[in-house]
Amino acid sequence: MTIYLHKILPVLISPIFIAIMLIVFGLMLKRARYACFAIIFLWVCSMPVTSNYLMSILDGNQLRGSPENITEDADAVVVLSGMLTTVQGSEGLATEWGDPDRFFGGLEVWNTDKANKLIFTRGQLPWTQHSVPEGDYLKARAVERGVPEGDILVTRPVENTAQEAAAVKELLKAIDSPSIILVTSAFHMPRAVRVFESEGISVETYPVDFKAEVKSLTIISFLPNAAALFRTSLFSREMLGRLYYWLRA
Repeated sequence: MTIYLHKILPVLISPIFIAIMLIVFGLMLKRARYACFAIIFLWVCSMPVTSNYLMSILDGNQLRGSPENITEDADAVVVLSGMLTTVQGSEGLATEWGDPDRFFGGLEVWNTDKANKLIFTRGQLPWTQHSVPEGDYLKARAVERGVPEGDILVTRPVENTAQEAAAVKELLKAIDSPSIILVTSAFHMPRAVRVFESEGISVETYPVDFKAEVKSLTIISFLPNAAALFRTSLFSREMLGRLYYWLRA
């Protein structure tokens, strides 16, 4: 039930839900200005210039680094889930990449020989229970790319960041003060670091999958599109997640 709350609550503060509520209130109260405000609000939230600015806030001062810049050895490279999708295939369900940056970022770090183990989290949500758990799929792909199978660990099934951190700690329980190189999306990294450190794990970050793009302002930057609205919604969801884990701590 908790995971459903984690997914439903962000919808309540998403731009599209707020716009719908404004329109509903406008119809109920017979006030056209609510609908006008909803249109303006949705337009602003759907502009690339808006979403790019909000993504830069989430990325913070992080920069896309090079694996050669990692100087400290660690007990494991940890790659968090959240990059695969399940589709219908000719022979049943099939797994496809949503955004593979975390996976390939993990392999980049692994190839520096800064850690002895590569850990994938077995992410699987209740509504995707018939698909291959993410960690198992990523392990198979890593083995195909030359990572020794014995050097790869996969956690127990997990549904969120807190469960991922606890599951990783279980795998490293034989180590008194475990240290990891954490690979996840830049917008997700601040929240993930807080959660892993609360488990007593020392974290060096390797952020990937940056959402703030470097590009010039043009008239296109102010025209609404669905991709920009998605990223603005991602901002609201991530900020709510950060607030939740801050309160939880």
